[in-house]
Amino acid sequence: MSFTITMNSQEQKSSLDHFLEKKRNYNKTSKIGYSVLLYNGNEEQALTVYNSFNEEYKDIKVKLSYVSPDWKVMTKAYSTKIEAERIYLIVKEKHPNAKIL
Repeated sequence: MSFTITMNSQEQKSSLDHFLEKKRNYNKTSKIGYSVLLYNGNEEQALTVYNSFNEEYKDIKVKLSYVSPDWKVMTKAYSTKIEAERIYLIVKEKHPNAKIL
């Protein structure tokens, strides 16, 4: 026995509109984009990298976070990869292990 559920075009449009509205709201609040990972490892070294970076690059926002089992020092999320690459080029000399995520 099989059942088929059909939706008329008005119901499909309403469902699609609802989905698109939810997606737009999610995108407004989420931090989707590209960041530069400066450090990933132990807490002591992460704090050192975070503090020294904040002193040297006052115009570049970074955050310190803990994702078990490591601490991460990352820049804010940039909406395009080109923006993140620009920051990467600025910091790669002093942070050779930096990566764009």
